Amino acid sequence: MHIHSRGRLIQSAGSRIRFLTGILLVLSATTVWAAPLSLQEAEAIALRQNPGLGVLAQKIAELRHQAIAVAQLPDPHLALGAANLPLNSFSMNQQQMSMLSVGLSQTFPSFGKLGLKGQQTGIEAREAADTLRGRSAELVLLLRRAWLQALYAEDAVATVRHQERLRSETVQAALALYRSAQGSQADVFRARLARDSLANDISKLQSDRASDLAQIAQILNLPEPPSIAHRWPNLPPPPTLAEAEARLSGQPLLRAAQAQTRAAQMGVRVAKTGYWPEVTVSVDYGQDFYPGSPNWLSAGVDLSLPIFPGDRQDQDVAAARAKALQAQYHYEDQHLALTRQARAAFARYAAFKAQLERTDRQLLPTARAAFSATLAAYSAGRAELSAVLRTQKDVLGYALTRLQYRRDLALSAAELDFLTTQGEIQP
Repeated sequence: MHIHSRGRLIQSAGSRIRFLTGILLVLSATTVWAAPLSLQEAEAIALRQNPGLGVLAQKIAELRHQAIAVAQLPDPHLALGAANLPLNSFSMNQQQMSMLSVGLSQTFPSFGKLGLKGQQTGIEAREAADTLRGRSAELVLLLRRAWLQALYAEDAVATVRHQERLRSETVQAALALYRSAQGSQADVFRARLARDSLANDISKLQSDRASDLAQIAQILNLPEPPSIAHRWPNLPPPPTLAEAEARLSGQPLLRAAQAQTRAAQMGVRVAKTGYWPEVTVSVDYGQDFYPGSPNWLSAGVDLSLPIFPGDRQDQDVAAARAKALQAQYHYEDQHLALTRQARAAFARYAAFKAQLERTDRQLLPTARAAFSATLAAYSAGRAELSAVLRTQKDVLGYALTRLQYRRDLALSAAELDFLTTQGEIQP
């Protein structure tokens, strides 16, 4: 009896251990799954999972395969035939001219055309690769913008909630003065109204943050908005303006535009091959079944005659040259646009950095000191409630402005990082 009871106890203890172990495993898995996502992790997910980048990757594979295919000769033609077959008997040895033939022909395009087309498609593949790198950098920039907006909204909500507590102190001060017959009930109502109106600001900021998280989920190709780590990213410090402008030539999107120009110029050379004839070489063998008749061998060369080029070859070359000029203008226009964007981003970065430092050093501390002094004066009956509410509003305004400067400074750094990308980003 004692042995059986001991066995049941051991079995029960083992079941409990297995049960607790299972719970711990589930909790640990849940913790890993629900762990806040860092910006670096999110960038890796975006480059790996975004379907737009997958489209460009398949475009590169398509062009690389085409570069091989377009440089090959067309398939030869095999011809089988029966000549001079009598209809009354369908006999191959009734007449001397009846015979069966087999022929083989091969067409050779204009001299140099295949090689040039292969080179052109290869350049287009390199253009697509640079486009992929540029779109990857753009996607990272878009993700960083949404990320920084979400962080700003979260910190702004915390700032407004802190302001709610400060305005609650104002409400208490107004109540104390009203109960001591030194203040009016209207002041109490105004103080409560100023405090309660902040709830609308919080709702707006929470809505903005939800929108930013939805955009992050779209970029990451996730079914639900992720939980993001509340850490402001340490983006690399931007280069000097001269360094940024020097690096623009290696920017992937600009390199893609340059490759597009080279491909269009190669297209002019392809179009010029239209002035040369295409050649078709054919060989035919015929067997004559009439007694005593020999077999036959035929060989020939067929040439196209591009002797009237005005309406076709000349027009093809002119169209190719126009396309090459169009690509060149597009490259120059994009280079100018990126240069302007870099200069504007660098100016914004310098301005936001100075504004943030000035706000941290002077404006926000002064606003807080003014509020504390005004609230103390109001509690002592030496100031009006309107002055307290005004200084409270100044504190909130400077606090939110400081967050905006911090966000915009990071956004400018992210934009400069995108503009000076040299193509290292790969999905």
